[in-house]
Amino acid sequence: MKILNLSLLLMVSFQLTMAQPDSAAQKFAQTITEQHLFAHLSYLADDLLEGRETGERGQQMAAHYIRTQFMRMGLPGATQEKDPYFQTYLLGRTNIESIDVSVGNKNYTYREDFFQSGSNVPDKMEGELVFVGYGITEPDYNNLEGLDVKDKIALAIAGGPTPPEGDISLFNLYRQWRARGDAFEAAGAKGFMMILPDSIFQTFSRFVRRRSMSVTTENPSAFPTLLLSESMGNDILKTGKAKLERLREELNQSAKPRDITFKKAKVSLTSDVEREIKHAENVMGYLEGTDKKDELIVLTAHYDHIGINNKGEINNGADDDGSGTSAIIEIAEAFAMAAQAGYRPRRSILFMTVSGEEKGLLGSAFYTENPIFPLENTVANLNIDMIGRIDPKYEKLPDSTNYVYIIGSDRLSSELHEISEGANQTYTNMVLDYRYNADNDPQRFYYRSDHYNFAKNDIPVVFYFSGTHEDYHKPTDDVDKIYFGRMTKVARLVYYTAWDLANREGRIMVDKKESEGDQK
Repeated sequence: MKILNLSLLLMVSFQLTMAQPDSAAQKFAQTITEQHLFAHLSYLADDLLEGRETGERGQQMAAHYIRTQFMRMGLPGATQEKDPYFQTYLLGRTNIESIDVSVGNKNYTYREDFFQSGSNVPDKMEGELVFVGYGITEPDYNNLEGLDVKDKIALAIAGGPTPPEGDISLFNLYRQWRARGDAFEAAGAKGFMMILPDSIFQTFSRFVRRRSMSVTTENPSAFPTLLLSESMGNDILKTGKAKLERLREELNQSAKPRDITFKKAKVSLTSDVEREIKHAENVMGYLEGTDKKDELIVLTAHYDHIGINNKGEINNGADDDGSGTSAIIEIAEAFAMAAQAGYRPRRSILFMTVSGEEKGLLGSAFYTENPIFPLENTVANLNIDMIGRIDPKYEKLPDSTNYVYIIGSDRLSSELHEISEGANQTYTNMVLDYRYNADNDPQRFYYRSDHYNFAKNDIPVVFYFSGTHEDYHKPTDDVDKIYFGRMTKVARLVYYTAWDLANREGRIMVDKKESEGDQK
C-alpha cells in the first residue's frame, strides 16, 4: 500500500510539474490586448473597405494593411513573388444571364433542372453522352477502365458503392463532383454531368447564384460540370432504356458501367455569360524557427467578407472574420516580440490571412494545392473564424463570454487535442465547448472554414469559433457589437497552443486519418 501511495504521489508531482506555466509565454501573451485588437478591427471593418469583397478594392486594402503590420513587427514575407508577403491567385468571376441545355428534343431549365459548378461555362457545347457509372477512378474500383470519354460528355450518378463515396451528404457530394470533374477534364472529356438525388439537388440549387467565382488562369478552360436533378437524370437515362435505381444496384456489384446507347440524346448547351478575371491575395508573415525550423505551424484566418449587398449596404464583417484576422495580427506580434527578446520558437510559424473563404475556401485551397512550404513539414493548422460575439446559447449564462467552440482538435491527432486542453487548463481557463465537433453536427462547421483544406491533407487542425448570431452575413455585423475581452482571451488561447506546438521536443503524432472521419 505504501508503494502504491508513493507511485501516486510521484504521478501527481509529475503532472503538476508538466502543468507549470511558461513565464516567457505568459510575458508576451500580455501584449495581446483589447486595445490593439480594437484598433486593428476598427480599420478592417470600416466602411472604407466596402465589405472586403474578394477580388475588389476593399479586400486589397485589407491585404496591404495586414502586410504593413507584418512589416512593422519585423516579420518577413514567405513567397518568391514580387511582393513576398503576397501569394496571388486569379479568380474567374462569371455573371450568368442564361444557360440553356437540351437533351434530344427536350429543353431543361437552369436552377430548376440543373446548375453548374464553378464559373467555367462555355458559350456553346455539343456532344455525345457516355455513361460512366459513379465516375470513380480508384485502384480497387475503377468505372473508367476500358472506357473512352475523349470528346464526349460524361454522365455519372452521385455516390458510390461503399463509404465514403456512398455517403450521400451535401459536403461529400460537393467534394465528389469537383474531384471527378477534374478527372474527366484530364481524360479529354468535353464536359461532366452528375445526377444528384432530388433532395440534395433542391438544397444546393437554393444557393445557386447567377454570379459565381472560382480560381482560374489567364486563359481559363471552359470545361463545364453540370449537376442534374434526379428527375432530369431519369429523363436522359430513359432514352437509353435505363433506370437510375437499377443502375445503382448494378454498380454496387460491379465497377463496369452498363454500355448504354443514348438514342437521340445529344446534349446541346448555349449560354450568355459575362466573364471577368480578378486577382486576390493570401497575406503571409513568416517567423523562422531555430533547431526545428524545417517544421512549420500555420495560423490562419480569412480576411475577406461579402462586400456590398444589392441595396447598397456595406457588410463590414467585424466578427466574420475581422475578429480572427485581428487576432492573427496580434498573435504574430507577440511571437515577433518574443523572438526579438531571445525567445525565438524552435519550429517555424507561418501567419497567414487568406482571402476567398466566402467564395468556397478558395485562398486556403490555393495554398494547400500550391504550398509555400511542404505540406509534409506542416505540423498543425490553428484556424480562427468568428471569435468576437456571444452565441445566443450562452447569452443568459453568468459567465457568458468565457467559452469557445473547439472543432477538429481530436479528428487527426489525439496529442493535439491534449495540447489544446492543456494550454487552456494552464493559462486561460475557458469553457471549451465541443458540440460542433460531433460527427453528426447538422451545421457541419468542421467542413466550412479554412482549416478543412489542411485537414483533408491529413494535417491536424484546431478551429476556434464563437458561433453564429443574428448579424451573420448582414450589414449589422459591426465593431460596436464585438466583445473584445472574450476576443482577447481566445486569441491568447490560440497563442499558448501555438507556443507549445512550436517549442515542444517531439512533433505531434497523426494517429487518425481524415478519410476515417468521412466514413463516420
